Amino acid sequence: MPSSADHRPVSRERPWSLRDLWSSLGFWPSIVRIIVLEILVLLALAVAIVAYLNWSSEAAFAEFLAASQPSAAAPSSSLHAVKGRAPCDRSA
Repeated sequence: MPSSADHRPVSRERPWSLRDLWSSLGFWPSIVRIIVLEILVLLALAVAIVAYLNWSSEAAFAEFLAASQPSAAAPSSSLHAVKGRAPCDRSA
């Protein structure tokens, strides 16, 4: 006597496709896309910060080198102009 398990109806469903797999996962593909987008934004921000720090340190270093070089005018002449006396004008 055959059992009921031997007479199961044959399913004629199509095989799983990638679209069926994504739809069965629910909201997970959206979460994965958001995470990938966040990682890309953070990488872009990190690159921008590193580029800015590199640029600003080069600008600061150039300013430092320019300040350390002697200028054409002597700094003491401007000091004496503020005091109102000539450098050789010494009174006892």
